[in-house]
Amino acid sequence: MVDAARLRDLPKVELHVHLEGTITADTAVELAIRNGLDPDRFPGMEGRRYPARFRDFEHFVELYVGVSAAVRTPDDLATVAAGFARQQALQNVRHSEATFTATTHVNNGMEPVAMWEALRAGFAEVPETEVTLIVDAVRNLGPENADQTIRLVADADAPIAALGLAGLEMSRPIEEFAHLRSAADALGIGLVVHAGETGPPEEVLRAVDLGADRIGHGVAAASDARVLEQVVRDGVVLEVCPTSNVVIGVVADHASHPFVSLWRAGAQVTVNSDDPPFFGTTLTDELAYAERAAELGVVGLATLQRRAAEAAFLTPARREEILGEIDDWATAATG
Repeated sequence: MVDAARLRDLPKVELHVHLEGTITADTAVELAIRNGLDPDRFPGMEGRRYPARFRDFEHFVELYVGVSAAVRTPDDLATVAAGFARQQALQNVRHSEATFTATTHVNNGMEPVAMWEALRAGFAEVPETEVTLIVDAVRNLGPENADQTIRLVADADAPIAALGLAGLEMSRPIEEFAHLRSAADALGIGLVVHAGETGPPEEVLRAVDLGADRIGHGVAAASDARVLEQVVRDGVVLEVCPTSNVVIGVVADHASHPFVSLWRAGAQVTVNSDDPPFFGTTLTDELAYAERAAELGVVGLATLQRRAAEAAFLTPARREEILGEIDDWATAATG
């Protein structure tokens, strides 16, 4: 088993983490007070703390949306961005692709140019780590929200790696968002689609057919042999978030999580934290779980992080740099 110090030193890449979902309960309260809101009125908070477990996905979304709405100004957003980057740097995360719902903040009155500047400024406070953005459309808000997201990204001066599709799975047919792929191609960026988290296994294949470069979550694939076979055969990258799935009730507990079966089946799984303070976890914690559950050891952990680096939207030079750091870690850990 890999000890905590060695795991902390592992050069890491995180593909699935929501920027608004990295707001700690303390920061949410601070932002509420700063903006004249009642910090005791966040839906679902328990004594100014996030609950240890959510009733269901909708319960989590209600609190997530409430906390996101407390981010009212560019200064607020810069605080969130810097706080996230700081936590990633402490874990030796070399590269993060943070999902960000730009339409939430613009529709709450934030000016787009100032919004992008705030994000750049916040990330720049922590040069030890690199953060790029996946700007997501909200599925339950329909294709109009996707159109608005595309326009914002097209005009943005920001480190944007991809478009995304998140929100309530199955709330709208995924085919309504087919234009996200063509828009991503026109902008020269990637596309990441949430699927197979709370939805059925077939939704994973629909997201692949839509043209997704990666699948956010995708754990439902483990419950259908036909879907799993195609996911493995086609090398579909799954952004698996084990603790998230437990805390919102997708699975009963960590022992029931399909990570191990996906790993052993040969699926291209990566491990991620999703919304870390909401779920009481970190990327390092998720990797520790994966290492214990699948008995990965140094080689398996290095494989997970190499896979994340290979699936990330990086320049070839930056990818090779991070892969080299991972290889150096593995060599030192086994030498």
